[in-house]
Amino acid sequence: NNMKYVPSLILIVILCFIPISVFNFVLAPITIYLSYFILWFFGASLAFNQISLGEYSFEFIEACIAPAAFYLLWVLVLLVKDIKFKTRVKMVGLGFLLMMAMNVLRVVVLVLIANYFSFNLFEAIHLVWWKFMSGIYLAGIWIFLVWYFKVKSIPAYDDYKELMRLRNHKKNI
Repeated sequence: NNMKYVPSLILIVILCFIPISVFNFVLAPITIYLSYFILWFFGASLAFNQISLGEYSFEFIEACIAPAAFYLLWVLVLLVKDIKFKTRVKMVGLGFLLMMAMNVLRVVVLVLIANYFSFNLFEAIHLVWWKFMSGIYLAGIWIFLVWYFKVKSIPAYDDYKELMRLRNHKKNI
């Protein structure tokens, strides 16, 4: 229905402009406390945004939380044309859950590597994971979500095509 399409698209575009800082604000405590909960079994302690284990302390900065990756997934899901609200919520929920699980696993593994093996190994794996693996994992989540939810449209592009069709249709009237 053309009468509902444009207003709903406007709302979706507005939701795309939620600042990344909001994602960080919501996701930071979840990431930190889930990581701490697991590391607590290894004797870790927590002070504000810092987990300590053995002789090392690890401060969570914004990049550790990965709000930009969550934001990118958020925007991709929002800009998929012709999916129901419920499906959109499920895509965001499952995508965020998969990203959070991997991020917490990443934190836990890196802290344990630093504590039980070496800080140099921690640094090397941290750099590779941050520079390469995170992007590959995000792409993998997106591909999985598209497959699992049987998405047939291309984010943003299909909306653009529809808007051009509507514009051309109005010109011809």
